Amino acid sequence: MLQIILLEDNLHYRRGLEQIIHDMGGVTLIGSYSNAEAVLKKIDQLKPDVFIVDINLEGMSGIEFIRRAKPFVPDAEFLMCTINDDNTNIFESLKSGATGYMLKESSADEIRNAITEIAAGGSPMSAYISRRVIASFNADADKPPAPAAESLTEREVEVLNHLARGLQYKEIADRLDISTGTVKKHIRNTYIKLQVQNKVEAINKFRAF
Repeated sequence: MLQIILLEDNLHYRRGLEQIIHDMGGVTLIGSYSNAEAVLKKIDQLKPDVFIVDINLEGMSGIEFIRRAKPFVPDAEFLMCTINDDNTNIFESLKSGATGYMLKESSADEIRNAITEIAAGGSPMSAYISRRVIASFNADADKPPAPAAESLTEREVEVLNHLARGLQYKEIADRLDISTGTVKKHIRNTYIKLQVQNKVEAINKFRAF
């Protein structure tokens, strides 16, 4: 059973997300909060698979919450659900450890699909957000790899290149004729070699020079 914690300070929108989650099969909502501080107080007791987080919270922001929570729940996925569609919030969220970014204008079906996708190892994003991320990567596409990338194996470079093109883990596995678990192993190795914490940082560092 997929376990979810919701962090949203707008009561009306939070109730809507709660209903979406309750209507999903194989998913249970184990906590619904209006502020980050309340979650952090219980973080040692919480073991969700997915956090759904707003950015503009009263008090601590959703971005800062992820930075603080991530070390306590390293296996959890963080899905941003926000009205913010600017590059600063997008990339700060991803750098903090978020692996998905949905806009609040998304439909109920899109939110459900995003939850399913992120739980399966994907990085769901609203179409507009995906375009902004890809545009940012494309702007650096002609730059040679950073020196730190020289320690990467040929297969690790292949995996990073596919990630930069927006492919999901399963799609990369199919392209390279390897298992999804092997793809994740290669990605973890690149994190260590490049000294980064998430996919966005890995790709940005790989394309930095």
